[in-house]
Amino acid sequence: MKKLFAILTLFFTANLSFLFAEPNYSFYLNRRNEEGRKYSHSRYWVTIARNGGRWELRLPTFDELRDLDFDENDIQENKDGFEIHFLWGSGRYSHHEILFFKEIEDEPCLFKIESHYTENSWDKNGDWNGIQEYENMFVNPPVKISRLGTKKIINILGGYDCLPKVICRDSDYDKAFEDKIMHIEVSRDWGEGKRIQNLEYVYGRNPDGAFGFRESYEPPYLGIKRKHFELVDLNFDGYDDILILAGYTMNGAQPAFDAYFWNERKERYDFNPDFWKDIGPTYIKCDEINRLLYSSWNTTHGLIYYDIYEWNESEEKYKQTGQLYYNYTMDLYSENQKYSDRHEEWDENDPTVLEFEELPARWKRALKYKDYVLEFEGN
Repeated sequence: MKKLFAILTLFFTANLSFLFAEPNYSFYLNRRNEEGRKYSHSRYWVTIARNGGRWELRLPTFDELRDLDFDENDIQENKDGFEIHFLWGSGRYSHHEILFFKEIEDEPCLFKIESHYTENSWDKNGDWNGIQEYENMFVNPPVKISRLGTKKIINILGGYDCLPKVICRDSDYDKAFEDKIMHIEVSRDWGEGKRIQNLEYVYGRNPDGAFGFRESYEPPYLGIKRKHFELVDLNFDGYDDILILAGYTMNGAQPAFDAYFWNERKERYDFNPDFWKDIGPTYIKCDEINRLLYSSWNTTHGLIYYDIYEWNESEEKYKQTGQLYYNYTMDLYSENQKYSDRHEEWDENDPTVLEFEELPARWKRALKYKDYVLEFEGN
């Protein structure tokens, strides 16, 4: 009896200590107007803060996720990290789905989903009854919160287990090269699920790749240390695309990327479609939350060009929305196109010539945004 009492005391003490502990996270919910999109509207954004870290989620609107009901009580701290509740649907069908996050390598990651589905109907006695279904899914690999764009959230809530899954079973994946071919499998569910596509990425031998056709390369190919890809929603449609570090330009100066884009209509991945060729393939960064793509190019005459792209959904291509020039000898920036000329002298008294602290917020975000190259090379 004493042993049982001790166990119960320990259990309640542990749970009460969690309930009354100081919170680790701060949560803020606010509305923002969105201009320049296809439709002008406002939506909720959630800001999560902890120990100097700050992350944002751009939530679906009432129309994008049918009858979504969301308020500040739907995001809560728990023993692992925090959870976000989504209640949506109306009439006969309703959903209550919970996304669970915990910190992995100093960033909250979605690692589990609880899905509660209810179908309501009238029975023969005229009573309103509900048929309930419950599913508990583990997200493998976990998804970083910085990669949860709005459409990805909608797709996850609409059926995470139906999204295409991408894996590589090569024995030298993420290790030192054994051969130059990376075999990528695409399936409709995890494990030994329905295979829908096999991809073969050949380092140094892709005619439509970042470097064009090359006869052969000895390992390491084009300066690459290992086979690796990142799943990134490059066109913000809610489906992961496959971003591959193709190699480095001359003398290993700049990383260049190839990509497979998910084609929802054909249910397959397409390699470097034409719209991908409209952007500079070097130093690619993807801001999935704000739906922006960044790239840059180092010149040999003291300048770096930075570009910002938005995805044009109706035309299905990227639209360049800004270009910035950086004179790394003078440590100055400008959006004035005349300074893109290598022979143009920079005038420090020109109001278009700025120091970093004077740059507009969008450029500060672009320049500070984490570079995927660091993940590729394991730095």
